[in-house]
Amino acid sequence: MSKKKNSGFLKIMIGMAFGAIAGYSIPALYDAVRSLQATYNIRILWYIVPILFVIALYLYFKSIYQFKAMNSDINLSEDDRFIYQVTHHNKASANVVNAYHILLLSLCLSITILIEPETSHIIIFAVYFIACAIFYTFISKQTAKVLAAYPMITNSDVSIEFGDPNLMEKVIDGIDEGERLVMLRSLSKTYEIMILMLSVILMLLGIYQAATGENQYLAMFAIAAVLIYSTVVYYKKNEEFNR
Repeated sequence: MSKKKNSGFLKIMIGMAFGAIAGYSIPALYDAVRSLQATYNIRILWYIVPILFVIALYLYFKSIYQFKAMNSDINLSEDDRFIYQVTHHNKASANVVNAYHILLLSLCLSITILIEPETSHIIIFAVYFIACAIFYTFISKQTAKVLAAYPMITNSDVSIEFGDPNLMEKVIDGIDEGERLVMLRSLSKTYEIMILMLSVILMLLGIYQAATGENQYLAMFAIAAVLIYSTVVYYKKNEEFNR
């Protein structure tokens, strides 16, 4: 019991320390960025957007390389080959999904150029939007290719189609008990970390608004809505599947 109390107290202290650091560093960083932009007459965000696009490109090509490596003819035992293929498949899948997320972030950040709706800004945004749309088609094809390879690796009797809204349910139903346990544990841990990260981001947005005076209500309400919705859906689905 004492160990649990000590662990809880330690988490509280870590949270307090993190909050204090964030409360000091966020306004300081905000002032530093504003000062830098005013001094050199630059928009830092305009540099971040292409950097994110390049990172997305890197992850996309890395996914292609890992997918090819997964199918390479190597001299391994059956068990070692399975581990090798699953490892490379997971890496290829993670990289192409992250490429999509970073591309989406880059596109969303690029919209801020329309704050000053000059003709040149509109043209730049339109060109970048088209480039992102083209890149997204390549990402979608790579994602579909990686997903389609999963049943072959695991010898699962499941048909995977990219864009299927019931994809995860079909995969979970089609794999064996051991793979299902691994997947469910991974999903559970991911959900737990996601909830924690969203809660921390919600707190940081509150600190940021208090420090800078910039309105963050929309973002805060959106994150709170995601937290509430995910909780409601989880227990509703749990009740539905237990009937």
